[in-house]
Amino acid sequence: MQDHARTDRIIRYVDRVEGFHGFLAIAGHGHRLAAGGCRVVPGLNEGTIVALAEAMALKQRLLGLAVDGAKAGIDYDPQAPGKREALRRFLRFLRPHLQERYSAGPDRGTTWEELEGLAREEGMVSVKGAVARAQELDEPEFRRRLAVLDVDVNGLTVGQRRAGHALAHAAIAACRQQSVNRPLVAAIQGFGNLGRGAALALAEAGVMIAAVSDEHASVTSDDGIDVRALLGSPPGAALAEAAAGRARTEAREAVLQAPVDVLVLAAVRDAVTLTQARALPATAVAVGANLGLRPSVEELLHRRGVEVVPDFVAGSGGSASMDALFGPPLCPDAGQVLSATAAVLGELVHEVMGRARAGDIRPREAAMAMSRSRVPPGKPYGRARRVAAAGATAGGARG
Repeated sequence: MQDHARTDRIIRYVDRVEGFHGFLAIAGHGHRLAAGGCRVVPGLNEGTIVALAEAMALKQRLLGLAVDGAKAGIDYDPQAPGKREALRRFLRFLRPHLQERYSAGPDRGTTWEELEGLAREEGMVSVKGAVARAQELDEPEFRRRLAVLDVDVNGLTVGQRRAGHALAHAAIAACRQQSVNRPLVAAIQGFGNLGRGAALALAEAGVMIAAVSDEHASVTSDDGIDVRALLGSPPGAALAEAAAGRARTEAREAVLQAPVDVLVLAAVRDAVTLTQARALPATAVAVGANLGLRPSVEELLHRRGVEVVPDFVAGSGGSASMDALFGPPLCPDAGQVLSATAAVLGELVHEVMGRARAGDIRPREAAMAMSRSRVPPGKPYGRARRVAAAGATAGGARG
């Protein structure tokens, strides 16, 4: 058995109109479906895309899903006026892969609504059309389940919430593993798709959010930030303007200095420097951003006794939500998708942290060992059914 996923395919793209480059990387073990986000980021290169695809494969394997990892993107400024048409041309190029094996989702510089709208303009049912083929769903059933992602739940759709919702519950679980039983206080670095979803889920769970940052600044409050006010501003709007009069505006790095129980990293790779890690006041860190912490930073925090939930654990909510949506025999509703996703992440963090403590190893090492032991069979999604079946078999054997 291989210890880690191997990149088995790289597709390269050069735009004929503007000359920028794009990439699709697939990593895993030859499953019929590969899933991962599509990003629009200036300076994006092949090495980054490959690393992200391999990280996605780890997430799928850890969750016990018969799905390979993938990542796609273009080297392009998401604020440029030509972004929409540039992304549309890239999706047109990816169309055969989107129909056969690659299931795309939002990532840095893209949104679910944007990707779906452009896919429909190109004559595709969805950027997740490959799921229908791999899961053997007819088009009406696939559309029925896909529509659940557009259901509004407390201000954001399931599609907008799912990854951040899972990240929030991973953060909560990490605190509980540290025996923090009082009302929790959190800080969130990043307020894009992932950060917004996490903020809403944390607020719903009664967690006070003391600090949030975006690419420009941090907003902080000793009494807790009004998450509803922040979510009322459009995605991409400056936090300082959205929180005007309700919180203090400080330097972007202030979010890392807030005295909180858990720091949620929902922005960029290498989000915390070694110097910042030495003084980080949080009890736990939940890494939602891909490659959000360097190994040296993770090691330092571990030595300090700060519980770190690695990126391929805390950031696996998008994958877990797809299993919650497409795995059950009957189409679930929006609440069932979110609750099942939260439960999976809570259980996963509990198991990872428990194994780490039992073996006196880092959570990353425990999660890697767990992923190597999981060889999922059958269709891409249906983890819950496989777990239930395994439990029934074990119970029968014991009886």
